[in-house]
Amino acid sequence: MTITSETPVRDIATAIPTAIPVLEQLGIDYCCGGQHTLAEACSTHNIAVARALDELEQQQQKQGPKLAENHWLLAPLNELAEHIIQKHHAFTRSQLKLINELMAKVEQRHGAEHPEVFQLGKAIAVFGSELRHHTECEETNLFPYIASLETGDEAELPAPAKGSLKMPITHMMNDHDQTGEELRTMRKLTNNYTPPVDACPTWQALYRAIGDLESDLHTHIHLENNILFPRAIEKAGTKQQPVAACA
Repeated sequence: MTITSETPVRDIATAIPTAIPVLEQLGIDYCCGGQHTLAEACSTHNIAVARALDELEQQQQKQGPKLAENHWLLAPLNELAEHIIQKHHAFTRSQLKLINELMAKVEQRHGAEHPEVFQLGKAIAVFGSELRHHTECEETNLFPYIASLETGDEAELPAPAKGSLKMPITHMMNDHDQTGEELRTMRKLTNNYTPPVDACPTWQALYRAIGDLESDLHTHIHLENNILFPRAIEKAGTKQQPVAACA
């Protein structure tokens, strides 16, 4: 793949998965904001396009011709959906549980001296609730239908049906945008996950846990927005049946 300043970021992440760490290091959003060109993404973060192109080219040269292969562009849709559930949804749930436990301890031990931790606690509570509902909706409604596209057997989906496949996918992608906004808010509240100088090990662990979840969500959302959903829409074509959408 030839990368230029006009290449959409999502195309880079999709065609060259090993370039994702480079994009992460540069702070370039390749999941929710993946439709932007590399030049637009660099401009947003005040990064020289030449620097980004150079680092991405170096990564390509390191990986060689195997770089063009992307398993998830060719794998069955049901296999990709199951991978997302088993790897990313499972990690999200376990990590949210850990974050809630750590947050409760930090509020209890440091809330009196640092009342700002309660603001973070409220943000995490809303974020976690929305994310759990989102993953459950995908697993119950959307993913079974997408998986059924591979076999030709229509999935049994809950009524009422509210639209074609594009409608629930658009809903999920809007949720992803909201997740991105909430992550940015938490970064701001935590000073980019930098604990205060008097932070105890539990507080430090809390910030690491949130950062680890954010990193995994980048890959998680990228797989859905840029690979699973477009492939599912293409597979469904004009034969789309109504699909239930979560409220």
